[in-house]
Amino acid sequence: MTRQIRIVSNSTGTNDEGNAVIGPPGAGRPRRLAALALALLVLNSALTFQNRWPTAGVRWVPELSIELAALLLVLALVAAWRGTPGRAMRNALAGGYLVLVLGRYLDVTVPALMGRSINLYWDSQHVPRVAAMLVDSIAGWQLMLAGLALLVCLAASVAILRWAFGSVAAALARPAGVRWLGALALALLALYGAGRLNSRLPTEHWFALPVSGMLAEQVRSTLAATVFRDRSWLAAQPPLPGSDLKRLERGDVFVLFFESYGALVFDDPRFAAPLAGEFAALEQSLDAAGWRSVSARVESSTFGGISWLAHSSLLSGLRIADQSDYQDLLASGRGTLAGRFAAAGYRTVAIMPGLKYPWPEGQFYRFDRVYNAERLDYTGPAYGWMVIPDQYSLYRVHQKETTAAGRPPLFVFFPTINSHAPFAPLPPYQPDWTQFDVAAAVPAVPATVELNRRLDGEELAAAYIQSVRYSLAVLGGYLRQYAPPGALLLVLGDHQPPAVVGGRDISWQVPVHLFSRNPELVDAFVAAGFKPGMTPGAAALGGIETLGPLLLRTLDGRQPVRAASAPVAAGEHRIR
Repeated sequence: MTRQIRIVSNSTGTNDEGNAVIGPPGAGRPRRLAALALALLVLNSALTFQNRWPTAGVRWVPELSIELAALLLVLALVAAWRGTPGRAMRNALAGGYLVLVLGRYLDVTVPALMGRSINLYWDSQHVPRVAAMLVDSIAGWQLMLAGLALLVCLAASVAILRWAFGSVAAALARPAGVRWLGALALALLALYGAGRLNSRLPTEHWFALPVSGMLAEQVRSTLAATVFRDRSWLAAQPPLPGSDLKRLERGDVFVLFFESYGALVFDDPRFAAPLAGEFAALEQSLDAAGWRSVSARVESSTFGGISWLAHSSLLSGLRIADQSDYQDLLASGRGTLAGRFAAAGYRTVAIMPGLKYPWPEGQFYRFDRVYNAERLDYTGPAYGWMVIPDQYSLYRVHQKETTAAGRPPLFVFFPTINSHAPFAPLPPYQPDWTQFDVAAAVPAVPATVELNRRLDGEELAAAYIQSVRYSLAVLGGYLRQYAPPGALLLVLGDHQPPAVVGGRDISWQVPVHLFSRNPELVDAFVAAGFKPGMTPGAAALGGIETLGPLLLRTLDGRQPVRAASAPVAAGEHRIR
């Protein structure tokens, strides 16, 4: 590249080809230095910002970017060798840098809001459904304005990055600029390297975590899920234990997953205090109705979302911790909890009110009947994206399945939906369940949630508490009014709520409750590690995948009850 120099009186800048435009010695130097300093600040801040919890916004932090330091050194070397970067290179730099900026945003925002790292390969497949859930009941003009604002922000980001790299290129057009930027880059790299090599030096902590590391991990995880996928781990796992289920005496079994029902409802005062009265009242009313309750906690295989990983962990007896595990499980011939009950003569039923798409997993799990949204035949008011009240779903299946004369015992699997983020709009609890027998003539329109509040932590936390209250009301009402006397109910959470609600650095533990009128059966679960009452102990029995085997062993009349596995302290979570 040939460097062209055009002398212009009283002016300094770059010409149309991006080459240096130099005026008289010293002309415009303060302005150039100020522009260069501002450009470096912009470029550094673009890769070092942090999330402004509990929102989707960002905040500035006084950290340095190691990627920017490396890039400056490369640009200085290129400028010394080939000359100033031209327009095409500056555009390429702006485009590549924008990728890093977007990667940084995902890397700090997703963990802050969801409580787990992003997996672009698997998570991107769920973007359309998540987006549809978040924008339901939002006016079209609001969506158009939001989309327009997003496009404006992207265009502005590209323009700012192009200006910043233009200012850096202008500095690199001068030998002094090449020397100073190269020296700055070398100094920053030396500080970072010294801190990496010597833990006593604090210099590494002056730098933000590299975005390139996250992008490299995304490439690695994508290759591991596709090209280098290894399914051999599943074949080495022990099968679910057999069980004659004699201790049930052919009583029905209900497994209810309360969506987003995490251990923070007992551990975090912000949630435990408002809900303490509901738990105490529920325990007292059920005890008066003849139901005994015992509780424990287990460690979920997911956090803040992807509920089906927890569901499949319980049903398979394996720790299904990511989508790759889930796909491997579905491709296997492994026996499931529903299959064990089916082999013992039970009719297996899944209540899936949130299911609006084909669900071949139902056959894998061996459910005889799947009540999806269409089969539940709900005609009442729509409550958000999930539409159907959990109370209606439970009542509807109760009428269809439990009231038939001469029926076989039931195994009912019900992942609830009304406590799903954003936890609103929430259906009202109906004390008289028979109101659902009358179809709504004109469905009412429920209150909507404003778009600007859907990612507000305080609003979500308040809505979350109300959704837990609703779930407890449905549970208590069903047990007192409709549950078969010989039934055993296993009620647990699938995962903690998203981190935007309860925080990121908390345990992955969820509560587990068992309800039965059979004192001997309840005592058997106490011997297995459960605590009497609605409040679980401080330590977890183990992973959520241990519940299925524990349930089968405890209900097996041919062998003594075994104690649960070693407890897991709060804050820990096991990885296969």
